[in-house]
Amino acid sequence: MFNRLKPDYYVPSIYSIDFDKLKQKGIKSLIIDIDNTLMPWGAKQADDNVKILIDSLFKRGFKICLLSNSSKRRIKKFIGNIKIEYYSGIGIKPMKRMFKGALNILNSLPGEVCCIGDQIFTDILGAKRCGIRTILVDPIFKKEFIATRYLRRLEDKIRKNLNYSKEIMKYE
Repeated sequence: MFNRLKPDYYVPSIYSIDFDKLKQKGIKSLIIDIDNTLMPWGAKQADDNVKILIDSLFKRGFKICLLSNSSKRRIKKFIGNIKIEYYSGIGIKPMKRMFKGALNILNSLPGEVCCIGDQIFTDILGAKRCGIRTILVDPIFKKEFIATRYLRRLEDKIRKNLNYSKEIMKYE
């Protein structure tokens, strides 16, 4: 169980990831969490930085699926005119069904996919249960859904006791 809580990699921010190194490791597709990974929790729309990041990932040849516990309506509003796949199915992360739905949308095998998220008990655990590699990032903002705040306390204890690989981090 503990191995399922340990991310494969850790970087402070999604913007700290060297995506070319991920490509070299055989990653072709990305599952990306929205809240506190791409944008602060509850953000209404993707900002220019998110749009630039997603555009650069597409140019590198990545397939991308946003995965969120938010409603489809909220996700559609968030992505606006960005042409990107998303999955918000019946259930919530870390249920396998959510990650398998994203794999189906991406038409990818688990070994070709990496999940990027800020929560151990949703993003990391759910992806690991499906054999997907993971990158843990620090949450962007302290404001969060109330249930997440309680889980963060436990996550903080786990984070302190994990040794992470930072080999995919950009050094500028």
